[in-house]
Order: sequence, then structure tokens, then C-alpha cells
Amino acid sequence: MHFFLLPILLAFSQISSIHAYEDPILKVTKQAHQGNLIAQLELANAYEHGQGIKKDSDKAIKWYCRAATHGSVDAQRDLAWMLLNARGIEKNEALAIRWFKIAAKSGDQYSKKMLIKLDTSNRTTEFICKYIPIAYWESKKCKKSCQNIVEIVNKISADYDIDAQLILSVIQYESNFNTKAQSNKNARGLMQLIPATAKRFGVKDVWDPEQNIKGGTRYLNWLLKQYDGNVIFALAGYNAGENAVQKYKGVPPYKETRHYVKRIIKLYGKDYHPVN
Repeated sequence: MHFFLLPILLAFSQISSIHAYEDPILKVTKQAHQGNLIAQLELANAYEHGQGIKKDSDKAIKWYCRAATHGSVDAQRDLAWMLLNARGIEKNEALAIRWFKIAAKSGDQYSKKMLIKLDTSNRTTEFICKYIPIAYWESKKCKKSCQNIVEIVNKISADYDIDAQLILSVIQYESNFNTKAQSNKNARGLMQLIPATAKRFGVKDVWDPEQNIKGGTRYLNWLLKQYDGNVIFALAGYNAGENAVQKYKGVPPYKETRHYVKRIIKLYGKDYHPVN
């Protein structure tokens, strides 16, 4: 079940005046990157069905994930539909059920009907969207007291194409989910931003959890790109500064930094993160 809004935009391609013409795919892509949920859904549909653009299931999933993470019920349902019917990806009924449940929880009637037909005892801890934390964070590591932080990380991680588990691992070590944490070096908030870093990455209120996490994630994203996805170097840079990593051509020989990197890598479980 899909909602095709893109053909409306494609109709504009018939406009004869060169001054009035704007490529509809470029337009919707720009809007999608700016956070427009409808545009993200349109772009996902376009990639899934090859409408005005080359069909690409991976990119379709990426944009469905981004919209779904920000609460688009249509995107949640469409992801479930792709998984249930193996539309460009391997069939995964258990994962489809998980997405149908999320959409149904938001009131989607179609998803509720699908759940009646499917075997809902078929469970999985997968999520396909790399941004969303695995069940370990949802139910074990971070319980009710910090679920609002997990929700914030869901949204921010999708915007920056960063694995939510990596952000949550940094938060766990840096502040242990304490929004008011402050170190003796004046690092503040969940991801422990010092004033210079907060200013550098546009954080106006360091005590606002969303602003703080967004600033820390921007820095983490920048570091990952600097080091071609090397999580060890990125974490070392986050702790000791990128200049120290450059000076020592790797993790600086500081006891604190080496312990920091070791502990977060253990939490995260990976030493590489893909970069776009």
C-alpha cells in the first residue's frame, strides 16, 4: 500500500519555459535533505519504483528509514510492505511485523489489519534501519528513565547517517545518560561538550539534551569523515582532539584516551562505520 505523491511533481517537467522548470527529483531531494517528511517519503517511493530516477532499493530503504524514524506512519508501513513482499530486498516477515506494529501503534488501520493476518509470534531483534538502537539499548541498557534520550538519538542519528548505537555508546561512557553531567574540565551534558566544541557545532544551549546530542553527533560525524570511518580514530579525536590524533598518527599515548576508546569500542562492538 503506497501513496504516490511524486507524479504530481513530475507533471511540472512538462513546463516549456526554461525559467519555470525545476527538476522535480532535484527539488524533492533537496527538500528531503532539509528534513521534509513528505519529500523523504516521495524520494523513497521514487527509488523503490524507479519513478523519474534509477531504481535503488538501498536508497529507498535509507529514505524510508529516515522518514519512519521521524514518525512517518506511511514510511513505517511501506518498509513493512517491502520486507513482507521482498520488494527489492530479501523477504523478512518477522521484521515486517515489527514495522507493522510500530505503524499500528501510531493508529494506522491497514497495519492493524495486517497484524491480524500475520503470525505475530514471529519475532526478531533486527530493525533494518541502522540508525535505530537494537533491543539491547531499548530494553536492557537504557530503561524507562532514559527512553526519551533514546528517542532523541533515533531522530538525530537518522539525520546524520550515524548508527544510533555508536551515539548511545558515547553517551553511556561520557555522561551515563545524565543530562546535567559536568566534568572538572567544564565538559557539559550528555555527550560532554566543552564550550569551544559546543560553539563550533552550533549548540546555543548546552543543557538542552537535543541540542547537546546534535552538536556531539555533528562532531562525531565530522571525525568519522576525517578518518574514513575509522571509529577508533574518531573516538580518540572526540576525547583528545583531532590535533592529537594527527600528531601521533593514531590514538594518542594518553592513558585516559586509550581507556576511553577501549571502553566505547567494547560497548559499540565495531571499529568501522560507513561514511557518506
